[in-house]
Amino acid sequence: MAKPEDSFPKEDVESVSFEDSFKRLSEMAEQLEAGGLSLAEATSRFEAGMKLVQFCNELLSNAEQKITELKETYRPNSASAGFDVLDEDPEEDFDE
Repeated sequence: MAKPEDSFPKEDVESVSFEDSFKRLSEMAEQLEAGGLSLAEATSRFEAGMKLVQFCNELLSNAEQKITELKETYRPNSASAGFDVLDEDPEEDFDE
């Protein structure tokens, strides 16, 4: 997994949340848009921001993969149940 080393100094980057990373990325974007930075500062912030983008994308990708795996794990087995529970209308059972 990518680590945003430049964006969270002296902090354990493995414990940095998506929300914290995204907030830091937003702050960097605001600083760049505001101007007033030297070329070296702007370049450094841009590079750190790109690392944060990569880190956030990896976190999102991992979350998406986990959700997909969970959906597969908890999907009803249509062959053994004989019907698809998700297509069933729960109100039908109580109308009798």
